[in-house]
Amino acid sequence: MTDEGERSVNASRGLATRLCALALLTASGGLLASACADNESSLFVRMRMARSGDCTVSCSPGEAFWTEDAIDAAYVGSHSATILVGNQIVERGDSDVLRTETSRVQLYEAEVRVFDMEGNSVNEGYVVPINGVVDPGTSSDAGYNCTEVLLLDGATMDTLRAQAAELRRDVEVVTTMVLRGRTLGGQEVETAEWSYPVRVCFGCSRCVDTIPPICCSDSSSEDCKDQEDVEGSCPGTRGTQDCRNLGQTCAQHLADFGL
Repeated sequence: MTDEGERSVNASRGLATRLCALALLTASGGLLASACADNESSLFVRMRMARSGDCTVSCSPGEAFWTEDAIDAAYVGSHSATILVGNQIVERGDSDVLRTETSRVQLYEAEVRVFDMEGNSVNEGYVVPINGVVDPGTSSDAGYNCTEVLLLDGATMDTLRAQAAELRRDVEVVTTMVLRGRTLGGQEVETAEWSYPVRVCFGCSRCVDTIPPICCSDSSSEDCKDQEDVEGSCPGTRGTQDCRNLGQTCAQHLADFGL
């Protein structure tokens, strides 16, 4: 009876130990999940900043923003966008005790993927370097700064250009990005995945040839001195193209793609 009692006590102790270990594991898993959630909420993408008439950008959440980009792949080889990034890590510096600020985030890379409207991958995704320092927030407001992100790299643009030329209409895609940074205190942070739509066409923009056409390739000619300037457009929008920026007539430029 004594042996059986001891075995029963030992079994109970073993079971209790295993239950405690399971509880600790579950609790630690919850803590890890919470830490991941905090990590993604610390740094976030706010919006794609709009460009004003002179194509400049102001990096503030109160400024104008765009909800979609429209580009003509006949005149661009890749496409980037100015993204407003927020930092919700609160300030930790204290000048009274000579404590340096460690909550600023140095941005260093973006992971970008592109999908069609059915959710199919257009590319395999790529990682590109980015830069910018995002100051920490206060107790109620986040800190903000902008960074330039390559939404469509050259290979992706080639694919979309061919599709748009074949279909003779816009190709609509969604770009997704995850931005990564590191606090001055050494903590790795990243944003949640953020999506942004882009429409791509081929040769749908108005393109203006000079008169005479020779001025497209040689604007130094005597006959080209009085040519008027053509007002262009900001990156992310479609606008009139000037053949002098292409170095050839508009028709020659489009024909060179062989599409």
